Amino acid sequence: MPENLDCGIPYTLIFPDINLKDKKVLIQLPDGLKQFSLVIANCIRERYNAEPIIHMENIYGACDLQYNQIFSILNPDIIIHIGHSEYPNYLSPSSLPDNIRNRVVFVKALSKIDVDEALVLRALEILNNYNVKNISIALTAQHTHLYNKISNIILDKKYNIIESKALYPYYEPGQIIGCDFRPVLDKKIDGYIFLGGGEFHPLGLYLATLKPIAQIDLYSNSVRDFTPIGTKYYKKRLFSISKAIEANHWGVIIGLKTGQYRPSILNIIIKMLSKKQYVLLSSENINEINLRSVDNDWYDAFIITSCPRIPIDDLIDYEKPVLSPGEAYMALTGKIDKYMFPW
Repeated sequence: MPENLDCGIPYTLIFPDINLKDKKVLIQLPDGLKQFSLVIANCIRERYNAEPIIHMENIYGACDLQYNQIFSILNPDIIIHIGHSEYPNYLSPSSLPDNIRNRVVFVKALSKIDVDEALVLRALEILNNYNVKNISIALTAQHTHLYNKISNIILDKKYNIIESKALYPYYEPGQIIGCDFRPVLDKKIDGYIFLGGGEFHPLGLYLATLKPIAQIDLYSNSVRDFTPIGTKYYKKRLFSISKAIEANHWGVIIGLKTGQYRPSILNIIIKMLSKKQYVLLSSENINEINLRSVDNDWYDAFIITSCPRIPIDDLIDYEKPVLSPGEAYMALTGKIDKYMFPW
């Protein structure tokens, strides 16, 4: 049975049924939880008599476990990965090999902040401006336990809810990650109530659906219409795609993070570039500094075959088009009537 661990932080940690006693464990946390890293490490030490190691690197998701370096150098008994759900193998078969899977523990971190009915009603007011009738609920991993409560409030106000297709065992109902929105995709949906902070997840949701989004942020106790923000980014993406339509010289970037190497996508892109000139590039960390180090007048555009969020979140303002695979498909085929995101 899962074990709830209360370490005196604003999150309840839910450990699966696994033996951590006397183990050497490496603890991975998203940036938002790193402020509690010492408390969590001591809590795990006291509860399981384990020897914790706090991982300081940025971890962007369960596709970024960095297990090759960790197991080859530190060789802990187990990686405890807190706050992210396991990355689905159907998105990237290289995400977690079978010989590694039993050495990685995914621990839920559920926020202790409850959602107030008034926030949900304000979100409904925003969606009313877009004449939304059929609503879906999307949320991040730390808020999945609030799905039913929000659903009941919406139903009480006579709206139709298009229920989430939870993808067991990876997701809870309504849960999305930054590059996979299938649990909440349905043509019948008119708009979304999204529960979570920041812009990363609602932006991806908007680009994947182009539907109105009302965002509830429990950390700031606020509600906002995310639709204008999403529309602004969408227009920028279309502009980048239009610039790339005439590109002849392409840089194709291969991601080296353990869960982001996607050879099937790479092969498709290479076939699409058969009448163009291209160069293969590789990098574990893909950012503006690394891109500028190789960029010159020869390149007209770039395709990132790893994380589809890098072109949008990190390189959207680069002076040359930097596209996700779906956007590259649009540019290379000239089929720009339907925006393809994320893949």
